Amino acid sequence: MIKVTADTTQNRLHITMIGTLSVEEAQKSKLTIETTIASLKPGFDVINDISRFIRGDDAAGNVLKEIIILLIQNRVNRVVRVVGTSKSGLIQFANNTLQIEQYKIHYVPTLEEAELLLSKSE
Repeated sequence: MIKVTADTTQNRLHITMIGTLSVEEAQKSKLTIETTIASLKPGFDVINDISRFIRGDDAAGNVLKEIIILLIQNRVNRVVRVVGTSKSGLIQFANNTLQIEQYKIHYVPTLEEAELLLSKSE
């Protein structure tokens, strides 16, 4: 399951992933993310909570790369990934995350720490 929301007050995109992910669900979430980004201003931040993510289809990794490019094209600022204790999900995300200078990721264990990190840097 993927939940995508925008906080227009803080100019933040929240992406929460829970359980397993099919390539079809990844593709649908890409469309949702694209629509949701339209409500945010350039320079928006992203909180990506994968603390309850287990694993995605291998093909979903390609969609993740497409989402990263979409975020960069829409001028994402900071990305904070909430990892909790999810080892397999973290490894899969790390393997499928593009190493692009414009897409720097901060890793934190909790959602509270993600919010704190972004509020300090503003």
